[in-house]
Amino acid sequence: MTFDPIARFYDLDDGRLSEDIDLYLGFARKTGGPILDLGVGSARLAIPLARAGFHVTGVDISPEMLDIGRERVAAAGLNDRIQLLQADFIAPPVGDGFALAYCGYNAFLHLIEGAEQMRALQNWRALLRPGGLLVLDVENPQLEALAGLSETLELEEALIEPETGRAVRKYSAAWADLPDQVLYLRRVYETDDGRWETSFRVRILFQRELALLLACAGFSDMRFYGDYDLTPWEPDSLRLIAVAQRAREED
Repeated sequence: MTFDPIARFYDLDDGRLSEDIDLYLGFARKTGGPILDLGVGSARLAIPLARAGFHVTGVDISPEMLDIGRERVAAAGLNDRIQLLQADFIAPPVGDGFALAYCGYNAFLHLIEGAEQMRALQNWRALLRPGGLLVLDVENPQLEALAGLSETLELEEALIEPETGRAVRKYSAAWADLPDQVLYLRRVYETDDGRWETSFRVRILFQRELALLLACAGFSDMRFYGDYDLTPWEPDSLRLIAVAQRAREED
């Protein structure tokens, strides 16, 4: 599985992101609960939502990431507010009636083919109660930057593992197949006593394409933002954040 080999380094790296937490807290306060976290990982977003009083069901396919998430949830004393399930988030085995569902930081991009994107969106819509919201947060493609990527593995960052104090060297490479709209990534984490790596693909997804997918999946009242302050989306925005609603009155 994509993140299993590097799960121990997730919180040290991607898990540092916190700029998006207030965005999800805002939508949670607007909609109420319960909340569905699609691609919950190590519960980075679920924990602050639960601390704010919401009940969160998190789904992820990676057992290694979920092990870390369960440890963090237990340490925070939030077992009564967070349920973590191992499953494919395309069709999560959970009940319906969620007020808010979200697929955070680039997780939706792991769905490469249009058919699986559509199936996921249709399933997620069915899990929302009428009037419920879906929030998707993906990277907004910058074609010039994508065209300049290199397959060469390079040192990106030096990190410190807080539990051990050991230095962790992060190497990365990325290259894009622009006609096929696929980005290929390779990550390597290296310490003095080991090396862990993974490779994976993500979809290069454009705003008009995402709008069409959401409309075809039956969502309405779609809005698009370019950052976590909910600035309206522009072609040069760094993020592409979609907020869509399951209609209050269904046909």
